[in-house]
Parts: sequence; structure tokens; C-alpha cells
Amino acid sequence: MIIDIHCHHVHDTPPEAAAEYLTGIAGLRGFHKSREEFAKWWANYNADQPTYDAFVGRMDEAGIDKAVLLYSDNIGNGHSDDTLLEINRHVSQISERHPERIVPFASVDPRRPEAVELFRRCIEDYRMRGLKWHPDNGFYPNSEESFKVLEVASELEIPLITHSGPLPGVRSEYAHPIHLDDVASSFPKLPIIAAHMGDTWWREWLAVVQYKRNIYGDLAMWQFTAARNMTKLKAVLREVIDSVGCEQILFGSDAPAFEAIISNRTWIETMKSLAGDSSDEILFTQDEIDAILGGNAAKILNL
Repeated sequence: MIIDIHCHHVHDTPPEAAAEYLTGIAGLRGFHKSREEFAKWWANYNADQPTYDAFVGRMDEAGIDKAVLLYSDNIGNGHSDDTLLEINRHVSQISERHPERIVPFASVDPRRPEAVELFRRCIEDYRMRGLKWHPDNGFYPNSEESFKVLEVASELEIPLITHSGPLPGVRSEYAHPIHLDDVASSFPKLPIIAAHMGDTWWREWLAVVQYKRNIYGDLAMWQFTAARNMTKLKAVLREVIDSVGCEQILFGSDAPAFEAIISNRTWIETMKSLAGDSSDEILFTQDEIDAILGGNAAKILNL
């Protein structure tokens, strides 16, 4: 089973905004396309997003069995509580339309005054199965307000996926993996998924995971590394596995954004090719790759 632990609900993102983001982040990663190309791709992608039927079709093309669908709430966007609930409800409805394929995660910015009640409603009324955060929007995952929401997540035994690593245009300090050490210590039974495995802070992520095994990391954004320097990707994965085992790594794509640059089919084929690849001295077993591509996520999601 292949599980993409990191996909985004983006139906309300205009092509111009998506193109600006993609042009910037792709260029910084060494991939260059014009804003016009990205805007056209995004407009075509979003054509049916209220139903996400085409999204599931792309999952089929890539060989993905299940995908976690995420929304990222940011109180700075000015969305009311009612609008927030409406968006989370739409994510839930997409899962209801595709119950065997889509796993819905809720998102509630912990800075909202009614964050605890809003989050509990998403889980209990909308039957959402996890929590998504983007701390770089301006909060620490180990703040007092964050802990109030995490107490509910821990009580209900559902996982947290939270952005980790630097990004352009934000205060990346909020998303440093070191803050997850406090979260993991305070909520030892809470599965904590550090999106992007800390990205360029992956060694800091690994240092924390060494002693906090309820912290995991996903590989979203690492397809860029694979495309530009396969040996580096293999070396990073091997160091992580040799240090803490393959169980802490989860496959993720950050779809749809990065599919405009590298398709999920290519990303999955790249990961599959690692098993038995003897082109250099960095080797992986089939069991390790199978665990990363889906086995580990299946355990966290209780599938």
C-alpha cells in the first residue's frame, strides 16, 4: 500500500497566487518555470477541485492508494470561525465522497480564542482524523495555546502533522524541529509528524527523534533533492535509518503544488527504485522502502 501523508486542500487558491509561490520556491530549488506556466497548470488542476474526482484520478495514475488531505488554517488570513468550519467541512465531505482513498485532517490555528472547541467539533462532528499546523504563520507548537489543542488531540488519539523547516517569506524559527521535543515530551502517546522531515534542518530533526520516537518525518519536498542529487537523498535516508530505523519516515508529496514541477508518479518510481539499487554503496531493502511508502503511515492512521 502506498500512502501519501501530505496533500493539500487548495481549491480556493487563485492561479496567480499559486504561481507566485511556485515560481519562488521552485527557483530556489533550482527548477525554473515562468509564472505563466505555473498559473496555467494551476488553473487546469483546479477545474474540478470541489469534488476532487480528478485528484483521485491522479492518485490512480501515480499508484497512490490513500492520501491524507490537509488544510492549513492561518488566523492572519482573516477567516471567521464559521468560514474555518466550512473549509474543514469541505475537506471532510471530500473524504465522504472518496472514503477508501482520502483521509481528512482538520486545521485550526491554536491562536483562535475558540480553537479547542472548533477543533473538537471538526473531529467529533466531521469525523476528521488528524490535525495540521503551519507554525511559521506565527506561533510555536509548544506554546500554551498550542498545548490546549494538543491535549484534545492526545485525548482523542489522533496524530499531528506540523510544518518543519525554513521557507521563504516567513519566520522559520517557529517551525524549527527543536520545538517538537517539548511537544513529544509532554504528549508521549501523540504521533507527531514533522512535515518535510525538517527539510534543511533534517539533522536537527533526527537529533530529537533519536530520543523521542513518537516524532516522525515526511518526505514532501525531498523530491527536489532526488531530482537534482539522488546520492544525497540516499545518503540522508540511510543515515536516518541507521540512526533510528525506517519506521520514522513517511512518504509525502505536498501535492498538488509540487506536481507542477515533479509528478507524483516520478517521485514514487524514484522511491521504489531504491530497493535493490546497487549503483553505489548506499543500499536499501525492500522492507525499508515498503515501510516508508505506506506501512509506517498505515500504523499511525490505524488503517
